[in-house]
Amino acid sequence: MVLVNIIISLALLLGIIIYRYLFPKKRINFLILLILLSLTPIFSIFRVGVYESGDFTIHLYRTIEFYHSLQDGQVLPSWAAGLNATYGYPLFIFNYPLPYYLISLFHFLGFSFVTSMKLFLASNFLLSGICMYLCSKQLFKNNLAAFTSALFYQFAPYHLIDLHFKVVIGEILTFTMLPLVFFFFQKMWTEKNKIWIALASIAVAFLIMSHVVLAFFVLILLIFYAAYFFLVSKKRKIIFKTVLALFLGSMCSLFIWLTPFFLTQYTTVALQQPQFVYFPRLEELLFSPWRGGFLFQGPQGDTSYLLGYAHILALIMLCVLILKNKIIKKYKSNSIFWFAACVVFIFLITPYSKFFWGALPFLKPTGSHRLLLLTAFTSSILAGFLSVHMTKKRGLLYLLIGFTIFSTILNWGHRRVIPDINDQALINHVWKSTVEGEGHYYANSRLRDLKHPWFSKLPKNHLEIITGQGEIKEIERTSTEHVYVVSAKTPIVLRENTLYFPGWKVNNNNNAIIINPDKEGVITFALPKGLHSVRITYEDIFVYKFIKTISLVTFVVIVGYLCFSILFRFFRNQ
Repeated sequence: MVLVNIIISLALLLGIIIYRYLFPKKRINFLILLILLSLTPIFSIFRVGVYESGDFTIHLYRTIEFYHSLQDGQVLPSWAAGLNATYGYPLFIFNYPLPYYLISLFHFLGFSFVTSMKLFLASNFLLSGICMYLCSKQLFKNNLAAFTSALFYQFAPYHLIDLHFKVVIGEILTFTMLPLVFFFFQKMWTEKNKIWIALASIAVAFLIMSHVVLAFFVLILLIFYAAYFFLVSKKRKIIFKTVLALFLGSMCSLFIWLTPFFLTQYTTVALQQPQFVYFPRLEELLFSPWRGGFLFQGPQGDTSYLLGYAHILALIMLCVLILKNKIIKKYKSNSIFWFAACVVFIFLITPYSKFFWGALPFLKPTGSHRLLLLTAFTSSILAGFLSVHMTKKRGLLYLLIGFTIFSTILNWGHRRVIPDINDQALINHVWKSTVEGEGHYYANSRLRDLKHPWFSKLPKNHLEIITGQGEIKEIERTSTEHVYVVSAKTPIVLRENTLYFPGWKVNNNNNAIIINPDKEGVITFALPKGLHSVRITYEDIFVYKFIKTISLVTFVVIVGYLCFSILFRFFRNQ
């Protein structure tokens, strides 16, 4: 694949040279050039099959169940019925939903699940660069600086590691949403149109729905930047607009970030002491140990925690300019802010920051290495500042950009693909995936044994008689509703092979009956002798349903306002 990448790169470079030769007076459109360069690392995504490494198949299994839940009429899915050997578990209550909506949309449009995942990855890589370009252009008012920042962002090692090696779809979507959030907030602060407040609110909601923990750090950075922007501009409306957008965005995503505060009491999280994950050492941030430092994944699938050689070089060069007081005056305070932010995030990645992570228990299992996404963002903005100061040294700047791109060429594809895994193979394997690594312990019931948290065998029947005699006929089964007719010749005890979680109810002849989860956490209940119409249903508990309603109503109102404003402006200009 490396040879293919080299050929594609040379072809693109030759095309640029020919264009400059044919149209020497015509300026190159930096945004189009950015898109063309961003295509180079995504060609390998569309090789036949699925990735060998990363969470590619794990997220496919979850997407399949998410899509089935949508088909069953769940607008905001909670229960993953086909996972955990068909015993199910409330995965979607505790996992980020937005990536699954987007992949499901591609599947709804007619693409296979595998192709839908690839389209999600490729489109997000392209969109992340475009969003970074827009964000940087709004910041610098300079096309070359925006182009430089966007390229540094696209070819940051952690961005490529996420795309090809880890495939953490929440982080990949965050790469897109992060610069988009800052773009909308900058527009909101500098323009009077209220549409930007609505767009900023939705962007915040989508950021939280992409990856709630990363959103926590992004929003802290945003708040500090808003405070800086206010101090510089002295405009009080900035505070009001920022608070309003953050409030509306938080309300739209209330069902995501508020859930852990009251529903994790029912999961295994309540029984486990979160352990600190591995903290990358400083030398690991500076150098990758494979292929002379230019390969970011090892032979055992382990990944590098590299900041990026070009990014480190840009940081050093800008630091020298700051220390020598050679920063252009209008950029001075802004560049110092972003430099300080980048240094803080680097510090939080290293073991020296353990005290910080210890003070926030809900962040302990997160992994400090995820903040490489924030260092990619902040260091890329700093590269934009550097480019502004290199306008008289364009040749050196282009060499730096070229080094940024081609120093990552060994990572423009994954190790290999498995071509014989298709949708049907994945669907057939969904039930087994949880015990093999899909399982998200945050969402598992606290009734389960921590040593054996997941079911590994398919039940013979969905509903079975434990004691007594009778016959069972299954009438209907969806992800959240199971209907049976039970003829009990004697009083019986039945086991519905579904993991119990608050929200499951059993009705016999339209009358609610008591559920007694067994020692494995599975639904069991008793019926007297006779003929019974049994309906077993899942419905979110009242508090969670209320929170979902608030989120949905807030989102609909904001989108409705956006649509009305756009239509009003359109007809007014006719």
